[in-house]
Amino acid sequence: QMELQEESKEETKKSDDYEFTFETFIVGPSNKFAHAAAMAVATKPAVLYNPLFIYGNSGLGKTHLLNAICYEVKKKFPDMNILYIRAEQFVNEFMQALQYKTTDEFHDKFRNSIDLLLIDDIQFIAGKQQTIEEFFHTFDTLVFAGKQVVITSDRPPREIQSITDRLKSRFEDGLLADIQPPEYETRCEIIKRKAMMLNFEIPDSVIDYIADKVKSNIRQLEGVTKKLYA
Repeated sequence: QMELQEESKEETKKSDDYEFTFETFIVGPSNKFAHAAAMAVATKPAVLYNPLFIYGNSGLGKTHLLNAICYEVKKKFPDMNILYIRAEQFVNEFMQALQYKTTDEFHDKFRNSIDLLLIDDIQFIAGKQQTIEEFFHTFDTLVFAGKQVVITSDRPPREIQSITDRLKSRFEDGLLADIQPPEYETRCEIIKRKAMMLNFEIPDSVIDYIADKVKSNIRQLEGVTKKLYA
């Protein structure tokens, strides 16, 4: 029974991993540039676009692309050390390092031990001056050492308030790729793909209705599909 449970957990993990790959990312006019840039980075880390800065409103697929890069790099370059982290977690770990005087260990983790850093929702560090300074030096250390950095935000660098101009400049030195809300056809494809992953058949009229009502958020489209399945 324990073996069956472990197999079930492993299958779930595989399913979760596969859910956020390039193969499951629905490409349309609103996101094809960001998708192509992410694929290029996953194919040749630290060669083409460094840093890659992906921005757009919440629920449009930025985190999906980060996970897809992780998944692809793990397959192509198994020896590379990858660190995916949310900006909020970076802030918390830095604050703990200051509190417990473990900044050497913090620097070793974020500057010396990784080949690819993916950080989600960088706008969260805005207004946290010590963290901004720390991330600036972390960023510089990695990029100048030839390590790949991929960042996401809900807005372009110039619109992130309360971060230093030199950090904005560093972000803009790389490639900026935006994601816009999906068009009607893309919304329909997202619903169909999610239903297919759930082994769930939805009539075309219902797909059309959902795509017409939910226009600005992929996460909501997937959530409605999951709710119908439930």
